[in-house]
Amino acid sequence: YNVNVSVSPEDAGSAIGAGNYKHGDNVTLNATPNVGYKFVGWTEDGNVVSEESEYSFTITSDRNLVANFELLDYDVNVSVSPENAGSTTGAGNYTHGDEVTVNATPNVGYKFVNWTEDGNVISTESEYSFTITSDRNLVANFELLTYDVTITMDIEGAGEGTGAGNYTHGDEVTVSVTPNLGYRFVNWTENEEVVSTDAEYTFIITSNRDLVANFELM
Repeated sequence: YNVNVSVSPEDAGSAIGAGNYKHGDNVTLNATPNVGYKFVGWTEDGNVVSEESEYSFTITSDRNLVANFELLDYDVNVSVSPENAGSTTGAGNYTHGDEVTVNATPNVGYKFVNWTEDGNVISTESEYSFTITSDRNLVANFELLTYDVTITMDIEGAGEGTGAGNYTHGDEVTVSVTPNLGYRFVNWTENEEVVSTDAEYTFIITSNRDLVANFELM
């Protein structure tokens, strides 16, 4: 008898065991998937005869067997560090060879830093695209924004200020001024608007601040 073997889809894998056999011979077929595919089962006339890649039988007639394969699928898992620092899109299940794009968006007060996998940096772009060939476990890393606080005196030499510097989003900042002899403090302004009339001014920082300490002669 003749044993004919084909592969579906074409180029998805290979199969061995086809040939000419005598009645009662033991026949063994083997199917091997190519990269990116997995073996699904042996069929004959559309009917599944085995789900094992190695299929053995005693031959009593001609056989026309198909080794069936399908593309592998993979999971893309995405997490955020630190928690609640931002959001992501693109996690899900994909087929071998798919083009995958993941996106990271920071929450207020944070900035995107990079994508990492197993502790290794794989991209510094918030939108990261790749062709998938395996499961992926990606981490979108964010960090708090930092801001500058600058202090200037409206009259040079009228006083001394403290509190200027670099701060992290959400920090409580205190700036203060001490008038020099012959001057008295009037107020703090920013963009020509009064923000405080106290020499010691405390605020939660959410942006760069350019503060002016205003004085007048006594």
